[in-house]
Amino acid sequence: MVHKAGTTKKRGEVVAPPPPKPPGAVMTALDGLLGNQAPIQIPGKIKFLMAKFGHWLVIGLMVLVLPGQLISLGWRAGMLPFASLGGTDSTLQVAFALATLLFLIVMLIMALPGLQGRKVIGWQLLMLCNVINTVYGLLNGGIVGPVLGMMIGLYVLFQVRRYYT
Repeated sequence: MVHKAGTTKKRGEVVAPPPPKPPGAVMTALDGLLGNQAPIQIPGKIKFLMAKFGHWLVIGLMVLVLPGQLISLGWRAGMLPFASLGGTDSTLQVAFALATLLFLIVMLIMALPGLQGRKVIGWQLLMLCNVINTVYGLLNGGIVGPVLGMMIGLYVLFQVRRYYT
């Protein structure tokens, strides 16, 4: 017996409908533009190695970037009293930067098991981190850096996408 929303019932058993699919049109367009049909392709062996050791790449980049980010945040926090003397109050900006940094760190840590097992959830979390980082950069007034970083990140992510199941 078939009911609303595609659920079926077999003698007291209810089967839930399939989960909603991600936005297919956007993913298909990006996959076509940056993935298999991109004019410049990363060689297959390099893509495989990037997918195989992707979790180590993320850990290495976190180790390299995180100290600089924390020092920058501490420097900005140390300058807060002097900024208020000049007539500006950037306390909310520093709090927003710290919250975004912590959120991205947690998301990257959550992506590590998926990346190690080459699961699609790890790839999706990296994609989400890329988008959040871009939005954060745009909100801070940057244009070239966030957009260029997003383009490079998306290109690499869509080049290795087929290795994540």
